[in-house]
Amino acid sequence: MDIKKQDIIVCGFALFAIFFGAGNLIFPPYLGVISGNQWWLASLAFTLSDPFFPILGVIVTLSLGGKANDLGKRVHPYFASLLSAVAILLIGPFFSVPRTGATTHEIFVQSFFPASPQWITSLFFFGLTAYIAINPNQVIDAIGKYLTPVLLMILAFVCGAALLNPPGPMIDPQVPNLFSFSFKEGYQTMDALGAALMAGIVISDLARRGYTDKNTQIKAGIQVGLLAFGLLAIVYIALTYAGATVSSFFTPEDNHTLILIEMVHKILGPIGKFALGLTVALACLTTSIGLTSICGNFFYSLFNQRISYKILILITVTIEFTISLIGVNAIIHIAVPVLSAIYPIMMVLILFSIFDQKIYYDATYIGAVAGAGTIGILQSINLFGQMLGHHFLQPIADWTYHLPLHQFGFEWLLPAIITSVIFTLIQAHLHSRMKKRSTS
Repeated sequence: MDIKKQDIIVCGFALFAIFFGAGNLIFPPYLGVISGNQWWLASLAFTLSDPFFPILGVIVTLSLGGKANDLGKRVHPYFASLLSAVAILLIGPFFSVPRTGATTHEIFVQSFFPASPQWITSLFFFGLTAYIAINPNQVIDAIGKYLTPVLLMILAFVCGAALLNPPGPMIDPQVPNLFSFSFKEGYQTMDALGAALMAGIVISDLARRGYTDKNTQIKAGIQVGLLAFGLLAIVYIALTYAGATVSSFFTPEDNHTLILIEMVHKILGPIGKFALGLTVALACLTTSIGLTSICGNFFYSLFNQRISYKILILITVTIEFTISLIGVNAIIHIAVPVLSAIYPIMMVLILFSIFDQKIYYDATYIGAVAGAGTIGILQSINLFGQMLGHHFLQPIADWTYHLPLHQFGFEWLLPAIITSVIFTLIQAHLHSRMKKRSTS
């Protein structure tokens, strides 16, 4: 079957819309502020983290079979299921969805009603999320259909105005190790955690359009992924540049949402600020409903339908409502150590899965995950300790930041390769001994 350009365009824009949640808006402008006249370096690092790894994850998972559990199954099927569950919890009720409620309050509600408390916004926001997730209707589809073009139009005006009439001069970078910092800031989008899940959505959509042959699905999926990658990269680069034009007005300690709001206000004025706030609020709502539904369906299947879907949705939104009350910056702050632990594991699985057909032993994957996971967990424990005012594993964690490629945020890669080789040699040796015994 021939691959139609129209199908690639439609699916590519759909994948872009799925990955481009409203929460993703707040990170590139912040990077622009802290990077200033080196915005291009921060943008490159962020783009490598997201969308490169998430889109690569989608393509790799397509080649493995297209199911969420396919990524990591060669470590162990139970490990793959656990990884999927953790990823869905993180992009659902623990971090991403609560952030949508908090973002709606800080970008839209608080901008026009400063005295309005967070809990009122969250109660309405997550009440609506629960109602629509339990009783799906066409309203959310209509909003989603027109929302992305409107949001992109506003962003185009913002970035175009910043290019033609910058609000201020670009200053020198305000943080050390800019590339590594920007790369790890991309973790906060959590898009790589949802890559395997998004692959299943792409497969289903392509099959619905008549692409039932696996090889054709992979070829079409690659084209869909490349289009989504290009769109995401353009938006992130443009927003980082726009943030750099207001770098003289803010510091790294400023709130992410405040930077976005004031950036738009300085560039487009009050009308632009209102339009952005309203659009972001609707985008946050669609993201919240979509991810909450996905989470409910996942655990509904996991528990073999022993717990009703409605109960699972109510539990999920209760968690989301509660966490949203701490605010966007607090959610980002708490997410850092958790994402530091899981992201290296996810990225090494994506990288090694590129060569899946060439990797003979499952131990190769186990070693890679063990190496990357050890570095990530050490850094995570240290970061948690710093949050609590302690210095758990400080010397060891500091050592990990001096490993090769640390300046690019890849300090976990060499340990992953070394442990992968060691585990491979051990399994090859055991396999050889067993083979000799069977022939003797």
